Amino acid sequence: MMTRSNPPKRRRAFAMLLAGFFLASFCFLARPIETSGTRSPSGAMQALDFFAAARAYPNATIPAQGHYRAFEYSKSNLQKKNAALRATEPWQLLGPKNVGGRTNAIAFNPLNPNTIYVGAASGGLWRSYTGGVGVEAWEYVDTGFPVLGVGAIAIDPLDSNVIYIGTGEVYGYQNSLGGVTVRTTRGSYGIGILKTIDGGATWSKSLDWTQEQQRGVQALALNPTNSSIIYAGTTEGTYKSMNAGASWTLVHNVPMAMDIDLNPLDPNIVFVACGDLGSPGAAVYRSKDAGATWQKLTNGLPANYTGKTILDIHPLEPNIIYAHVANDFNSLGIYRSTDSGDTWERRSSLDIAQYQGWYSHFVIVHPFDPETVIAGGIDLWKSVDGGRTFTRKSNWAAWQFGVVPIGGPEGPPNYSHADHHAAMYHPIDPDIVYFTNDGGVFRSRDNGETFEGVNGGYASTQFYNGFSCAWNDSNLAIGGLQDNSTVIYEGAAAWRRVIGGDGCWTAIDQQNHNVMYGEAQQLNIFKSLQRGHESSWFGVAGGIPTRNNASFVAPYIVSPFDPQTLYAGTNRVYKSTNAAGSWTATNGGRVLDNNPLVSLAMSATNTDTVYAGTSPITTRAHVFRTINGGLTWDDVTGALPDRYPMDIAVDPNDSRKVYVVFSGFGASHLFKSHDAGWTWIDIGAGLPDVPSSAVTVDPLFPEHIYFGNDLGVYVSVNGGGSWQEWREGLPSAVLVMDLTISPSNRKLRVATHGNGVWERTLLEAPDVSVHEPPQNIVSFRLEQNYPNPFSLQRGERTTIAYELENASAVQLVVYNMMGQEVARLQDGMVSAGRHSVRFEGKKLAAGAYFYRLRVGEAMLMRKMLVVE
Repeated sequence: MMTRSNPPKRRRAFAMLLAGFFLASFCFLARPIETSGTRSPSGAMQALDFFAAARAYPNATIPAQGHYRAFEYSKSNLQKKNAALRATEPWQLLGPKNVGGRTNAIAFNPLNPNTIYVGAASGGLWRSYTGGVGVEAWEYVDTGFPVLGVGAIAIDPLDSNVIYIGTGEVYGYQNSLGGVTVRTTRGSYGIGILKTIDGGATWSKSLDWTQEQQRGVQALALNPTNSSIIYAGTTEGTYKSMNAGASWTLVHNVPMAMDIDLNPLDPNIVFVACGDLGSPGAAVYRSKDAGATWQKLTNGLPANYTGKTILDIHPLEPNIIYAHVANDFNSLGIYRSTDSGDTWERRSSLDIAQYQGWYSHFVIVHPFDPETVIAGGIDLWKSVDGGRTFTRKSNWAAWQFGVVPIGGPEGPPNYSHADHHAAMYHPIDPDIVYFTNDGGVFRSRDNGETFEGVNGGYASTQFYNGFSCAWNDSNLAIGGLQDNSTVIYEGAAAWRRVIGGDGCWTAIDQQNHNVMYGEAQQLNIFKSLQRGHESSWFGVAGGIPTRNNASFVAPYIVSPFDPQTLYAGTNRVYKSTNAAGSWTATNGGRVLDNNPLVSLAMSATNTDTVYAGTSPITTRAHVFRTINGGLTWDDVTGALPDRYPMDIAVDPNDSRKVYVVFSGFGASHLFKSHDAGWTWIDIGAGLPDVPSSAVTVDPLFPEHIYFGNDLGVYVSVNGGGSWQEWREGLPSAVLVMDLTISPSNRKLRVATHGNGVWERTLLEAPDVSVHEPPQNIVSFRLEQNYPNPFSLQRGERTTIAYELENASAVQLVVYNMMGQEVARLQDGMVSAGRHSVRFEGKKLAAGAYFYRLRVGEAMLMRKMLVVE
């Protein structure tokens, strides 16, 4: 009996199985925006195309060495700089811990089936010691390598400390889509196969593809009688190792080997299912001599198919084999062989995979009853007559809005999240079946009749950019997820789910936190006046025509200065001056460059200065700027690189200072302008050459720049002059999608595509040890204001005291939570000694403020509170 992984399998009492994973199926249209009762047939493809195109453009594919080379560069050059920066508290996970993310691979420990490993989409490898049950059921397993997508897992049935994982996720081989997009359809970076011999404590390279990162490993199978013999299904074909992964040989060169199965009674008989998205040679192949020669099986199977095929062999009667065969956008059927693949019969033509035959479906047979079959696609279906008839058992649309408890349930008993990638029977109890899908991990305890989520602590959700934090409430934030709607953070690890669809950009009215905005794909904007209550959302994008011209994840922004003003982008920029009540096309109704917008940013001090970045779809990418509220737009691209401008940040204190982040490879990733975009300075020197997505500026210390890419987070304390890793506490690699500051508690939050949301305290004043200013900086001390808090209604004033060692040039300034200056108390030369300043704050609203003392190039800052 063999042990394998990826697509669905169950093995016998002592074996295991598994599945695959990372970024694609995205069109889960939930009830608030569903109109037809079906899901869009192109959402998964659109999302994958959008995500991957930004990383490959202007090339057809990503560089072979790009991601791993950047990882090594960062580790060697950006970890060992200023120790004072590394000494701050590490990143802490905010969650969500009650919503799972897309998952493709699963395997039981054959010696202890309470231990389960799963491969998350872009979130790496996870382990549970409780069968997935409980509020902290899952823990992240850090391999020490930049592992994002885990597509296959195999565990040695005789020594469960020996584990192999296959990395990367690729659905299209070479130019399989024929120009539908600008690069090969793919998911995550792959680095080959990793191995551990100590239960995951340490890992080493087995099949080393760190220099070939376009490749992916979709399946792994161990010979049950000799676990030193391993087969790997990969994008390049089928590989075999005879020495426990020490070396590998290509034994079958048909590409896109999506599934592998071994006859458990005669493991020299090997089956491999090849093909996806129109790759050449798509078929089921069999070897009877352990991979030495191969035969294409055609007697009863389709002669041609464009999607992928998933197999399952009955462990007790291995002549019985099931195959779920699909084209890209529909199932061709469930096929069965009773003679070890010599002949096949189509048992059912039911379209279980539907429009995602290239992406998410499986078939699995009961370990004791070869007539009981479960097949998955969008939903789960069950047959008790050998696949002749199927009954739908799950309903993806039955999922629950609001706050589901950590560890479940996540909906009624017929709910399992959409887009199923794998399944696996429990090695001992055949009534228990586990499923992986775009909502994480689910299980049935009655052989596929009812289901429950087992995602407690499985922080594998995939956020997009457009994450938002409330400025005066550290316990309020909102962000959009791949295939899991929009979620709201309210101070707990269990987040609240709202709206539906793929969650995209979000916004919070910073003057009234009851007003919130969310979005489903392609600029379907929704608004709530009740702090995001599940039933309070209503559409506000009706005045924006032709949203099909929008990016899959389309940008819109709410002014922090005047929340009545919003901007939103398709291939035009639209403006609202009545809080999204109506929209008007800017620029006289003309497109900017006819490309869809991918980024937007606005001045914090006026509503007229806006920056926009466009995707290179019809022309090269551009950056535009308006300073008159959109009446006209200036092309300020200049010499900026032709890459996707994924993020723009405006200095909150000076809207002429702006930063632009670029994705892709082979060019700098961060540029800065001091003159509203007329000229640009490359400040990305020293940063890794890897796709990048996020930048933000500390409003109180604007020389502090935070930057995020496909590896993690970086910081500069001198305006981009030099950089350092700022990733303590994060996994070895995370796909950073957005960086957002929570001003009220001075935290930086990172929204990742695969590992949820994390936060870390912002760096404080760049003192001598951090900022390394000139030697003539003098010492000084800043005291806490007294009284604090102080009441304006009672006529109280507060006193700010400080002490100087020597006479110095001093600035003492009060800022609001947006980083805007509200009072300048001192600005000029001050003598040595102790000084105190009275502050009335007559025109201030109740709330939190900061005051900052600057002496030369060094600064100190404290927080004050004004109450009614």
